[in-house]
Amino acid sequence: MIEQATEYILGAQPPELARLDAQSRHYAPATRDALLQAGLRPGMRVLDIGCGTGGVSLVAADIVGPTGEVVGVDAAPAPLEVARRAAEATGRYQARFEVGDLETWEPAEAYDALTGRLVAMYLPDAAAVLRRLSRSLVAGGIVVLQEFSMSSALQRPESPEFRVWNSWFIEAFRASGLPTDFGLELNDLLVRSGVVPEGAVAAAPVESGADATGYQLLAGIIRTLMPAIIAHGIATEEEIDIESFERRARETGADPRTTLMIPLLCSAWGRTPG
Repeated sequence: MIEQATEYILGAQPPELARLDAQSRHYAPATRDALLQAGLRPGMRVLDIGCGTGGVSLVAADIVGPTGEVVGVDAAPAPLEVARRAAEATGRYQARFEVGDLETWEPAEAYDALTGRLVAMYLPDAAAVLRRLSRSLVAGGIVVLQEFSMSSALQRPESPEFRVWNSWFIEAFRASGLPTDFGLELNDLLVRSGVVPEGAVAAAPVESGADATGYQLLAGIIRTLMPAIIAHGIATEEEIDIESFERRARETGADPRTTLMIPLLCSAWGRTPG
């Protein structure tokens, strides 16, 4: 069992928010499928914790429809502004967002479901937070968690460069005290949170050729993690050469027979007792 760390190393600067938006679009089908399998339906009220730029909140809003409601909560104001603008621009008025520290924030209303994508890994005691927040759910309420299995990223045939680059971001998370395969720990987390597990799945798009979105996302996470990569002695600024990184990454996949899969997004869900 891996205990979650406390350090959030990705920040909320504009390039990182743009990366999060691109990442959300990449994994939107996997998130939608997991939410549907977990039992989200029209008319439900959903609490989305650590919602960031609203990727999960907006998918959930589509599922619950105009008769439902989604409340996204995040500690950082900047990504919430992105989420609000996206909801307004697309007419998803059933989604609203508020600032809240998950360690202390208390829901004022009851919900049918709680969702959290790529948030549990950053909580010092994720089970305690989920246990507390799930008390706001109706009896038999749904809890859906999503986290990465970072070691599952692959390129086939694998270039030597990709092997090195993939190791950089994994080592940066580990050096910062963060779990890298927390997606495989989610059933355990559900149980420790007082939730009865019902199902789990893992998914990620498999792409081919130099135009694969995964190369853009790889370059984006390396750019965001550069300070940590350099500070922990994983690679130098010269080795990273961030301005040419995406071009070089795409060159390794120029052969249309080369396939790419960035990390699997693992989903697990269950229900509160009652």
